[in-house]
Amino acid sequence: MKTLDGDFEQRFARVEGLLAELSASSDPLLESATREVVACVIELHRRGLARLLELVASSEPTLEALAQDASVSAMLLLHGLHPSTIDERVTAALERLQTHFHDKLSDVTVEVRRGAVSVRVVPAAGACGSTRAKLKQDFEQALLAAAPDADSVSVELAEPAPALVTLRIRRSTQDARNEERR
Repeated sequence: MKTLDGDFEQRFARVEGLLAELSASSDPLLESATREVVACVIELHRRGLARLLELVASSEPTLEALAQDASVSAMLLLHGLHPSTIDERVTAALERLQTHFHDKLSDVTVEVRRGAVSVRVVPAAGACGSTRAKLKQDFEQALLAAAPDADSVSVELAEPAPALVTLRIRRSTQDARNEERR
């Protein structure tokens, strides 16, 4: 998924900041009227975006491109219009991570239940501490980006199974000579 540009993130943060300032206002009528205006504008945007999605729904590549664009995806999520389910977005993110970290992973399991995303990552047996920390951080960041609408995201880093070691009994030199004489 393409990332959000800095300007988009700054504007989104500014809206959140202004709404927080409004909540601290001593004029409840002003706060109420402003929140109603914002709600009406958001509803107009939601309806426009819903119609846009109807128009492009017949073109799967276009719909996929919209869903992959971080700014558009964020807007679709905000309005509850994202074409991909949370399960689909989490699965796609995990597939990208597994491809990227294929040699550093032993197993990955996921469960999405009632908006909660739980992932269990088993690093490869030889993974060092810094690799394990990087895996956990990258999995958390990717899942939060793919499913910002999730109620919770947890990544458990499990211990890899111990490596299987094959032991051979070494025969003594005397046993080998006795074996040769027979």
